[in-house]
Amino acid sequence: MRIRGIQELPEPTFRTVDDAWVSLDSVVERVCAALRGDVSPVVAKCTIQLARHAAEQLDRVEIGPLATDVCFALRGERIVVTPIVVQAILMAYAGEVATLEVVQVEEG
Repeated sequence: MRIRGIQELPEPTFRTVDDAWVSLDSVVERVCAALRGDVSPVVAKCTIQLARHAAEQLDRVEIGPLATDVCFALRGERIVVTPIVVQAILMAYAGEVATLEVVQVEEG
């Protein structure tokens, strides 16, 4: 099942250390499971896409300000969440990427 995201933003594919390719949707499903279903896949995917896009513009990523910026950007997608929720999604995302041992990201 394909998870709706933000069409204008890329949907990366992740190559792991054991040369497997993992889709963004698969990572999103893992993030939602890590958060015990407290966040919908659509909210998680849009949050991750916006955060990845915002982080491209930054020299140094600080989770608090990034979460606040993403929180406000999500409103344009009609998604209303708090910065704490965004931060939880981003921390779970970082954890899943680390667990998968991602060595390459292919933007798509």
